[in-house]
Amino acid sequence: MSNTTLFYLSMLVCVPLLALAVWAWRRWWRDDEATTMRRFLKNSSIPIAANLFGKVLDLGFAAVTLRALGPAASGAWSFVALITSMYLVTIVNWGLNDLAVREAAVAPESAKHVFGVGLTMRWLMALIVVPLTLLGLWLLRDTMPPLSWGTQIALAILLVHLWPAGTAAAVSASFQAAQRMEVPALVVMITSLLRTMTGIALVLWLPTSDARIVAMGSVALGATILNAGLLWWFQRRLLYNAGPQWDWPLMRRMWLDAVPLLLNSLLLTVFFRFDAIILRSLAGDTVLGLYDAAYKVISLTQIIPPYVVGALFPLLAHRAVHDRATLDPLLSRAIGVLQLVAWLGVAIVTVMADDMIWLLGGTAYLPGAATALRVLIWYLPLSYTTGIVQYALIAIARQKAITWAFLVGTIVNVGGNLLLIPHYGALAAAAMTITTEVALLASLWPTLRREGIAVPLTRIAVTGLITLLTVAVALAGVAVGVPRLVALAVGLVGMGAAVWRLGYVDAVITDTMTRVGSRVFLRIHK
Repeated sequence: MSNTTLFYLSMLVCVPLLALAVWAWRRWWRDDEATTMRRFLKNSSIPIAANLFGKVLDLGFAAVTLRALGPAASGAWSFVALITSMYLVTIVNWGLNDLAVREAAVAPESAKHVFGVGLTMRWLMALIVVPLTLLGLWLLRDTMPPLSWGTQIALAILLVHLWPAGTAAAVSASFQAAQRMEVPALVVMITSLLRTMTGIALVLWLPTSDARIVAMGSVALGATILNAGLLWWFQRRLLYNAGPQWDWPLMRRMWLDAVPLLLNSLLLTVFFRFDAIILRSLAGDTVLGLYDAAYKVISLTQIIPPYVVGALFPLLAHRAVHDRATLDPLLSRAIGVLQLVAWLGVAIVTVMADDMIWLLGGTAYLPGAATALRVLIWYLPLSYTTGIVQYALIAIARQKAITWAFLVGTIVNVGGNLLLIPHYGALAAAAMTITTEVALLASLWPTLRREGIAVPLTRIAVTGLITLLTVAVALAGVAVGVPRLVALAVGLVGMGAAVWRLGYVDAVITDTMTRVGSRVFLRIHK
């Protein structure tokens, strides 16, 4: 039995498990009995689990497509997917997601009207963005390698998907504002499962790279339409029945109020993935394909923060207006917990990079993708910290400070990549990602100090040194013949002990583990 067959059987098993999970959830959860902490845990843990499920499916899909396309065609596909899914979707959404959540958290009675107006604004933006994108690509046709016929068709298909993508984002923001994030999580799991099964079948059946790229674009469009349709149906049943609405005074105010949020998101996208565009222009599709393979792994590390912050943001927005004194303790606890997760990820990925890339894409992507991955992963702790800090500043209406910080980060990132990529390729792009995160936090620092927002830089630095020592010990063990997993496990035990001893483990986590341990001990000795 082939690996693809096993993967398909595993996905089929997920169907009844999803149905069972929905049934159990409907019996167990009572919204009117939930405390604030239970709501937060529900709105963060369930979407994280759902997105992790989706990312695992994406990795299985990537393991098939990376081998089927090869580094060059994979780089071409990642280029058009990047343009549409990150840059154009960001422009179409115009920062309205965060604005809608903030408006609804402060005044819940306005949520229905804000959704309808925001949906109209997204559809209008898609009408503007699509022709401008085609014009821009035509004007820049001589500055980068030409797109194959399959990549051009896939780009056209992905441009169409901007309308359902904007619709899905608007409805997801409604559920986030209502603190019902388990609904979008369920939809993500359903659409991820269907997209992966259909996509793998088409990629394995079609004979050429161009045909496979067209199929991947078509599957992405179909999944987005299904995602938007299911979310809208759930919104009508669980929240309210609303469609696009026209309210020019509100639209004008929202467009203006959301400009800093758009710039924040767009600048973040520019300095976070603009290196891919520079890599393709200066080094070609193959180098971009290797770098994108590393980013397939990095995408797993980006699962947790958006959903933790998404669940946290309504609480931050409410406390910023009604109970400012409790804002900073909540923020500090969230940063502390995410730091532990980030440094654990750094240690694991640095030691296991070769194995991860080999499993994902095979030997064609070694050693280039693994080397880039080992450098790139060290951006994680700073990224987790700045991600939470940004939303804290949005909650207290200081988003303009984020815009200036992102502008600095973008200048550092683009300038550094243009200077270094011609000499060092993907390795330079990975290093500049870390440098950009440092520049972003340094730019935010004056505003953080003025607003009294504490960032535990000492804890971050010390934990980083402990992680570096852990990685060095593990790699030294591998060099003398110790199995990689054994060396990593020993290093992680030492890392955990050191961090615990220094008191860097959150008190809530410590208390919970102590209580669980006590219960287990008493049960064993009964």
